[in-house]
Amino acid sequence: MAMTSNSDPTTARDILRLARRRQRLTQAELAERAGVSQTVIARYESRRQQPTVGALQRLVAACGYTLEWSLRHAPDEAAAATGDTRFPGPIGRRLVGELDTVFAALDALGATDAHIHGGVADGSEGVGCPVLIGVCLPPDVDVVLVMAAAGRIGLAIGAHVTIVPHARVADYGFDDEGVPLTPLRRAS
Repeated sequence: MAMTSNSDPTTARDILRLARRRQRLTQAELAERAGVSQTVIARYESRRQQPTVGALQRLVAACGYTLEWSLRHAPDEAAAATGDTRFPGPIGRRLVGELDTVFAALDALGATDAHIHGGVADGSEGVGCPVLIGVCLPPDVDVVLVMAAAGRIGLAIGAHVTIVPHARVADYGFDDEGVPLTPLRRAS
């Protein structure tokens, strides 16, 4: 793919050529600066060989430039479509994608004022991170129904879910208010 003047370089070849040409260096001059043979530069620029990240960084540095890299989460389709970024980790993104299921399970309990606590809430979730949902529950709710609702939510998002009254959140090691779990689009 040829690089046009209006596009960003997208391949190692494009990056290397752009850096070399901006400095008005020949392949031989760049090779001398970088301590490699001219044939190495030619192989990279002709796409016969791909440089390693380290080699590309050294060659670009020999042209007087640095490479900047970034790694970003690919947004979950539901979070991307709705713009909801409250829960940035993978479990949190699945939670956002399954809000209808989550609210159906909580509504069946009569639960209100849902808040997410822990790693999912602050984006520090790791593999196997549990989801703690603090809620206001009716006084006569059956604990088996609460466990069943947690199970339904857990199956939907692929994580262990615990639903507890707000007063018991501290028993699980959290003393914060959590992040409010509000629907994106919820019928009145």
